[in-house]
Formats: sequence, C-alpha cells, structure tokens
Amino acid sequence: MNVIVPLKLICDAIETADSEWKQYLDIEKMEVVCLPENPFMGEYDEEDQELAELIEEEWNIRFFALPSQFDIHEYSIMEDFVWELPQGPVQDSLENAIRGKGAFRRFKDRIRRFGIEQQWYDFEEARYRSLAIEWCEEKGFGYREDGNGKTEEPVSSGKSGKAGTDRNAGENLAWEEIRTEHVVQDTWIDFRRSAYRLPDGKVFEPFYSYSRKDYVVIVASDEDGRYLCVRQFRQGIKEVTTEFPAGGIERSDSRKYGCREGSGASEDSLKAAKRELLEETGYASDEWRHLLTVPSNATMADNYAHIFAAENCRKLGEQDLDETEFLHVRRYSEEEIEKLIFGGEFQQAVHIMAWMLARRE
Repeated sequence: MNVIVPLKLICDAIETADSEWKQYLDIEKMEVVCLPENPFMGEYDEEDQELAELIEEEWNIRFFALPSQFDIHEYSIMEDFVWELPQGPVQDSLENAIRGKGAFRRFKDRIRRFGIEQQWYDFEEARYRSLAIEWCEEKGFGYREDGNGKTEEPVSSGKSGKAGTDRNAGENLAWEEIRTEHVVQDTWIDFRRSAYRLPDGKVFEPFYSYSRKDYVVIVASDEDGRYLCVRQFRQGIKEVTTEFPAGGIERSDSRKYGCREGSGASEDSLKAAKRELLEETGYASDEWRHLLTVPSNATMADNYAHIFAAENCRKLGEQDLDETEFLHVRRYSEEEIEKLIFGGEFQQAVHIMAWMLARRE
C-alpha cells in the first residue's frame, strides 16, 4: 500500500485524543474523521451512522484507527520528562507532584512555578511526533513532515546531532517522496523502494533506502595510553577487520531499527557506549567525551553514529558477547593505529573519522 501521510495530521490527532471520541484516518481524503465513543441512547445519529457503516466496510482499507487516549500513556510521558531532568530539587519536587490523585494538576502548577513549562511542551510535542511516526510505520505508511507535500527534513528525524533545515531555504533542492514500497520490513531492517519527484518536476524511480539502528563508536584508551580495538569478521567485505569497539543503541521493543534517541523507545547514547565498551572489551572508564553525532550514510540510510572518546579505561572483567559476536581485543599505540589506517587495514570509514576527531580534541 503506497500511502504517504502528512505527519502533522497524525500529531494533531494524538494531541487532541480524548475518551469521548474515536478517531480514524481516512487515507482516501487524507483527513481525520471521528465517531462518538458513547453515542446518545446507544445509537448514532444519521450522519454518524452512515460514517460508522462506511468505516466498517472499509476497515484497514480506507479507514485506520488512530491512537486512543489509552495508547498515548500521557502519565508515562510526564514521568519520562521528570526523570530526564537533572537531579536536584526541581526533579524531586516534580517526582513528588506526580504521585497520587491530582497528579496532572500539580505537575502543571509546578512546571509553571519552576519556569520550565515550554521545556515540557517541547518534550511532549517530540513524544507525540515519535508516536505518530511509530503508528505510520506500524501501518506500513510512508510519511512527510508537513501537509503540503514538501519534505523539510529526513523522515527519521529526532536525532540530537541533526543540523537544522533552514540552511536549504529558498534553494528548491528537496525531493518529494510520492510513493514508497516496503520491500523488506522485519525486526532487523526496513528496506524501501521509493519514487521521488525531483525539483524540476520529473519523477525518478526506483530509489532504495533503509532504516537500521543508531549505533555508537568508542575511541577508547587505557591507563597506559594504548588504544582498545577489536578484531572481527565483517560480512560486507568478507574480511576480518580491526576497528574500535562499537554497537547498536538498544530499543525497549523488539525492533532493531528506528532508535531516535530521546523518543523513549531507545536507550541513551552514552549509556549504550559504556555498555558496548564493557561488553566487547571488559573495560570501563569514568572519563567520557562526546565527539560527534553524524548520519551513518546520508545517501541511503536514516540512522546516526554517536561517536565518543573514553580515556584511562581500566579492566573490570571479561567480555560479555552476543551469540553472533566472535571478536578479539587488541591494544595498539597511536603510531600503530596510524599505520593500520594508512596501510588500508583499518577498514571502517566512520571509525577512521572517529580517530581523527579524537586526535583533534
């Protein structure tokens, strides 16, 4: 089903969801329609009855149920906001406010008192947007960022390292995605074949793209100033490579793509970096620096690489590897790393960039 949904339409529906109305997306007219949850005397009026019958006839063909108030979990969003605040009196006060009867009223009163009301609205809006994207992906729909056909930013957005889109204002360079087919969409990957309208009005197809998980790369050095690397087989080039410790940012659901750090479904990138370093090498560090967050492959993929440096790493234990991980830890001097890179034996482009960034700091 090649459907492209204006994301704002779904966000607005999520924001206005309540217990009195059921909302549906009509993909033929690309609008949201509503039916009362509890019709008067148990019967719809004539207009609502006609709509109800039409929805029943074309359920999940033309009409798709939108997230209800109970799917949105507003209280959980409020909890997540509180827990992401810096530890201290503000967080403590808000955590007490959301316990017990009247939690929402007390929460709103205190965020106004602390002057973080806008911060809350921004957080809530971002969460609604993530829910809207997840709903579209669950239905197999593509989506665009506004309601007029213009895609203002990558469909996967929500990355902390993404630059703003105003740099392209007035350049008329954006391609418009007009049709998308999910060739493979499983736990591991969303591989898509799309048709785009180019800036000159011509249609180009097929264009292939995919979603994979965000990941972290760690330039880690031990207390002797030697760099921790791992040796493992890479299926793309079918060779054993030397590279820095790295790994995917995990989600709280079963999917292996579409992390969107900050959405609530994925772990924090620094937490992921600490976990991956410990699991792959048995080392840990108290000295971390975030170097850069950058698209992994902006041409074809929507995932991001979060690059960190970790210094004075100390051995805490043994490796804790997944069932498909077979790797050995090696320690190299700065000169040896340089020799590996320029000798073509350090074969991960993002890892080489991570090295250059770490040495630049």
